[in-house]
Amino acid sequence: MKEYVKVKLNKQTQLEQYLQKHEVDGILFHSTVNRFWFSEFESSEGYLLFTKNESILYLDGRYITAGKKQAKNVTHVLEMTTNNSGGFFDILKDDLNRNKVKVLAFESDYLTYLTYQNLAANLSNVNLKPVDFTELRVIKTNGEISAFKQACAIGDIAINNVIKTIKPGMTERQVEQIIINSFIEAGADKPSFDTIVASGWRGALPHGRATDKIIENNELITIDFGCIYKGYCSDTTRTIGLGKPSDKMLEIFNVVYNAQKLGIEAIKPGVTTATIDKICRDYITSKGYGQYFTHSTGHGVGIEIHEFPRVSPFCNVPLAPGMIITVEPGIYIPDVGGVRIEDDILVTDNGYELLTEAKRDLILI
Repeated sequence: MKEYVKVKLNKQTQLEQYLQKHEVDGILFHSTVNRFWFSEFESSEGYLLFTKNESILYLDGRYITAGKKQAKNVTHVLEMTTNNSGGFFDILKDDLNRNKVKVLAFESDYLTYLTYQNLAANLSNVNLKPVDFTELRVIKTNGEISAFKQACAIGDIAINNVIKTIKPGMTERQVEQIIINSFIEAGADKPSFDTIVASGWRGALPHGRATDKIIENNELITIDFGCIYKGYCSDTTRTIGLGKPSDKMLEIFNVVYNAQKLGIEAIKPGVTTATIDKICRDYITSKGYGQYFTHSTGHGVGIEIHEFPRVSPFCNVPLAPGMIITVEPGIYIPDVGGVRIEDDILVTDNGYELLTEAKRDLILI
């Protein structure tokens, strides 16, 4: 098996390698996620130019004051608008000329065609080169891992508050509100996605957002939740039970629990994402529920809730130290119910570290 050594490159070095690999003189980021990844400053609009000599963050007037104080890793923070008719593109063209940028990379995996047309029309003297930055953020830095761990810890607090409070007669929306309130009280920025609360027969809906359905005794409840802390997302799912769920639902829970356990225990550098998926999927199939496992086993997670790589039969990527993935097998039987268990896992030099620590075993209340 191929040996993997964790090389802790800083972001400057990573982008310098992109310049060399793709034979470009500069990189222009427009996506919110890649701008945030490099500058550690969040804004809804802007550009970031990276060259071997300079890195420039362009912001509009709403963000310029804060950006100049808070942005990191950049040489300059400039306002996008000027008083001349050329506006931002005059500024950009001057900076490209000063840095002798003849070939400029752009994000083929994010940039809209309309924005590309705008760039092409205004930067006619520059060769625009599409580059796929899908893998840019796959290996997390120590700082990113620290923020991610805190997001997971806040998620653990939220589900433990649900366990202490949930009872028959509550609605799914009331459970969702406990989660959201817990996030706020524990210092999260915001939820990382719409919380899923699916009780009883609605557990068969993998993305069953919380409704006004009354949670009844003897039901299982699937709760999929996550928060953002300092820009990084957590993503956890727990299935809990009230009263005495049916033997069938308890059997399904045990199958999902054991499938996930096998998948997590196989995580280490060199093992592929497709292998993790196969381990979980094969176990569920061996128990007769293969047709009811209807999604991928997991995904990368970071600044976005779904990042590269996918943990699926169609993504055969070797795991490497510094990656963070989810493992979340599930079984969903229409009109009966469903179970999913999901955890966030850091790939380490020799194996893995479980980042979500809330109890995974079935809790009956």
